[in-house]
Amino acid sequence: MARPVEFTEDRIRAKIDEMAAAGTPLTAFAIRRALGGGNMSRIAGVLADWEANTTPAVAEAEPIELPAELQAEVDTRMAELSTGLSSTIARIHRRATEIAESRVTEAVKAARSAATKAEAELADARAVLAESDSQVEGLQTELAKVQDQLTEAKSRLAAMTERAESAERERDEQTRKLEQVTKDVESYKERAVAAEAKAQQSEADRKELRKYLDSKFAQLKK
Repeated sequence: MARPVEFTEDRIRAKIDEMAAAGTPLTAFAIRRALGGGNMSRIAGVLADWEANTTPAVAEAEPIELPAELQAEVDTRMAELSTGLSSTIARIHRRATEIAESRVTEAVKAARSAATKAEAELADARAVLAESDSQVEGLQTELAKVQDQLTEAKSRLAAMTERAESAERERDEQTRKLEQVTKDVESYKERAVAAEAKAQQSEADRKELRKYLDSKFAQLKK
């Protein structure tokens, strides 16, 4: 399996800045896809560092208390013990309530942002998984096709081997027959030579006999 393409942290941060400027949801999967590869853990680490240094941290929930400036105002008002103490306390309470609500709003906003980011991560993960499944299915199809081609090639090779062996057997048979014919020809030659020798001898014997008979006839005539 091929190793993921590696990118420097500066390259990853530059891509994060580019996506953030375009308003693209920032997830490790989305960044990896935009880069065209890369190590997922490395990208996630760079993204976390980028968010820590770029996005203001959301303050943790803590007991509601009056800001220092409001506390000073309370102290002043209490010291004065004026008749407007009730209205001042009510105003301070409203201010404290506004601050608390603002903090709650920020916390809810941060929670919603985290939830949105998690959903985007999940969607990207599903897309990557679906893409991987599609690639695996394509490879399995290609493998089946190659196996079919291999089986067909083996069948053709077996047929060619059988034909070659048959041709070799036929050639051996023809060679054997040729050797037998050659032997027969040699035998015929030897027999022909012997027959010719016998014929010559018979002719010589015939001539000798003829000569002998002619001699005998000549003697009888005398």
